[in-house]
Amino acid sequence: MNKPVNPEQLELASGMSREEFLLARAPHIDPESPAFKADLAKVDRIAIALAATDPPVGAEVDFNWNDDDSIILREQRATAAYRNKGGDLVIRQQAAWNDEYDAFVCITPENEVTFMEALAKRARE
Repeated sequence: MNKPVNPEQLELASGMSREEFLLARAPHIDPESPAFKADLAKVDRIAIALAATDPPVGAEVDFNWNDDDSIILREQRATAAYRNKGGDLVIRQQAAWNDEYDAFVCITPENEVTFMEALAKRARE
């Protein structure tokens, strides 16, 4: 698989600047032309974009999503909240791959505030 080469790699590999490297292989190119300068600017933007996609220096190649201490959010099943025909607040969570049905919690209107206040209290603890 071919990997793009950034300008710094060209300088290290040949000992020449990027412009010198290109002119040595294509002497008919005018380095002062607006088209050449625009193309060099494009190369710079591409190199920056490619560098942004590289893993950070020191990043582990073998990352274990099951037990790494750096994980702060685990996978979460989709959760919905809506009212049913009876006016209850329904909290519904999508079934997991091994569940037959979605999970439901129904809160009657007279208990909603109590439920939400207790939930907020637990979240602050």
